[in-house]
Formats: sequence, structure tokens, C-alpha cells
Amino acid sequence: MSKSYRVLVLLFVLALAVAVISGCGEETSATTAAAGETTTTAATGGAAVPFKFGAAASFTGQYANYGGSLKGGADIAVAELNAAGGVNGGEVSYVTGDELGDPKEAVLVAQKLIDDPEVLFVDGHMFSGATLAAGPKYQDAGLPMISPSATNPDVTDLGEYIWRVCMTDQAQGEGLAAYAVTTLGMKKIAIFHSDNDYGKGLADAFEAAATAAGGEIVGREQYTDGDTDFKAQLTKIKDADPELLFLSGYYPEGSKIAAQVKELGMDVQMLGSDGYGSDELIKLGGASVEGMLISTFFDYSKVDPAIQKFVETYKTNNNGANPDWFAAASYDVIMVAAQAATKAGVNSREAINEALNGIEYSGLTGTFTFDENGDVQKPLNIVVVQDGKLVTAPKQP
Repeated sequence: MSKSYRVLVLLFVLALAVAVISGCGEETSATTAAAGETTTTAATGGAAVPFKFGAAASFTGQYANYGGSLKGGADIAVAELNAAGGVNGGEVSYVTGDELGDPKEAVLVAQKLIDDPEVLFVDGHMFSGATLAAGPKYQDAGLPMISPSATNPDVTDLGEYIWRVCMTDQAQGEGLAAYAVTTLGMKKIAIFHSDNDYGKGLADAFEAAATAAGGEIVGREQYTDGDTDFKAQLTKIKDADPELLFLSGYYPEGSKIAAQVKELGMDVQMLGSDGYGSDELIKLGGASVEGMLISTFFDYSKVDPAIQKFVETYKTNNNGANPDWFAAASYDVIMVAAQAATKAGVNSREAINEALNGIEYSGLTGTFTFDENGDVQKPLNIVVVQDGKLVTAPKQP
């Protein structure tokens, strides 16, 4: 081959390369994320990687309102992120997994979300029992799970892909015990709790801390989720004559417990755990829950611009209903994951998980960073049912 011919061939190849490059507006490029994972991101003119997540909760059944709250918070976060251009240019969306609050169903939902390669993280699960069952699946698959509300201390021990934005039962139990004994001055205390992982774990922490603070536990009873008649246990508690009754469980049962407390003529201050922190308690319990004190990680009555913006948007989207702390925590889960992806510059499971380490987030449920175990520290708020509404309690922890 002559030198001149080789030059002509070279020029032809270069021209062809330029033509190919200039015509490739949909080309994508591979970007190496943390820990060697490779994901596809947009090149010039190409489509960005979607920011898709899974929402895992009870969307039907007796605990459907909890899933409704999670979805309500998620919808607001998705709308705000998409209005701002998405995350790393990718459109924000989610797919739901209905696990009914049941551990066995939670495992099936986890596998469904794991098998969807577009799902980058999971907003959920909500209940500790379901979370403890599903968590190992996410850990093994390398899919970040950020729970808005699973408080059992064992949750984040499942591994480095398991996170939460709520405080643990241990922290809440200690805080509520100090509030009951020291702030309220209640010395004779009874405990009535669900026998699930959450109810029992929180009751254990509360009892130990209340006793250490100088309180006397004069009675402790339990029930099973779904029960409707609590009079046998409450009669035993009434005979012990407590000043305060600590209720550890969820509001569907809690509303019925409160009604039966009134029916039995019990003169006792009720203090509900965070599982009671919703207007749904008031809808179900009516006048019987008036005066009940409740632990929460979000107080919708606070005069704060960000909180009130969220409240108004939620009410517009949900026929005037106020958001509970489960909705606010769901919003925070999505926003902190979006902040992590933005920090990493990559929409991928591994990149998001890595970027959650050391991130500082300020949201509806407080300002926090994750510790080495995936837990957060945040303030405990107490609200009281007053005139059919949840309002800030006069005495705070």
C-alpha cells in the first residue's frame, strides 16, 4: 500500500468517526460508581438515569392508613423533585409493594423490589416486624432500605444497606420514661402494649428507664394486634390504680383501648407511643382520646415555614386531612436519598448507599446525620389531643 493511499484511508476513517460521533445524540456513557459498581448515565443529549424507588408498606387491610400516609409523603417529595428537574437529571417515580404489615408478605415485596433493576432504594418498611423480616433480603441484594418508622433496635444491625430516619425504641423508651416520671411527676405507672416486636421492645425500654428514674411499674399487660376486647387486661390495670398508663402499639387498637378505659371509669393519664401519632386516632377514638399525650417525631401544628408548606400541600392532596409523622418521615426518606444521589452524582444503588454515610440532612422531622449503624438522633416531641386536634403539649421532654 502506498503512503498516499494510506493517508487517504486514514482521512476516510477520521471523517467517518466524526460523522458517527456527531450523529450520536442518544449515546450513553458508563460511569464507575463507588465500590466498583458500573451504571449508565446520560451523555450529551441522552436520557438521564431515572430516580426510581420502591415504597413498601401496608396499603390495604386494617393498617392501610399507615401506607396511605407513606404514599402521601412520597407523592409530595416526588412532585417537588421533578419540578426541580429530577435527581441528576433523572425523572423521579416509584413503585409500591403492599405487604399488609405482615412479615411474610414483606419478604415477598422485598424480592419484587430487588428484582426490579431500576429500583435504587426502598422507602419502607414501616412496622418493625415486617422490616426485620425483609431487611436481610435487601442487605444480601445490595439494595438500600431506608425505613421511615421501624424503631426496633435490631433493624439497623442487619447490615450496611439498612437505614432509618426515626429514633430507636431504646431512645424513645428512655425519653418517654423520663418525660413521664420527671417532667410529669408520675410515679405509679402501668404499661399496656402490643405483643409485636415494636410494642414489646418499646415497652421493655420504657419499663427499665422508668424504674431507673424512680417510677414504680404497678402493672403490665399485653394484647395481640387485631384484638377488640381489652377489658380483662384493663380491669387488672385499673385495680393497680396507676397515675399514668403507657400505651405501646398502633392507633387502630389504641382507639378501642381508650374507649374501654373510659367505659371502665378509669381515672388515668394516657401516654401513647409514636404508633398513635395520627389524626386517625382521633377519627377512630373520638372523645375517648381527648387529653391523651402522644409521642411523635413531627408536630404539624408547629409554626415553621417548611412544615406548614408540607401540611398545606398534603391537605390539598388528601381532602383536607393533616399529615402525620409517618407521612413526614416518608418525605424525609426520599429527600435524603435524593441528596445522597446528588452528592454522588450518580443514580445507582451502591452510590446512594455510600453517599448516605456522613450526609447531613435537614428536613421535616429534624436535622440529622446517620451514625455508623445507620441510626439517627433527633428530638422527641409530645402532642396532646385537644378539642379533637393534635397540638403541641404544654410540657415537653
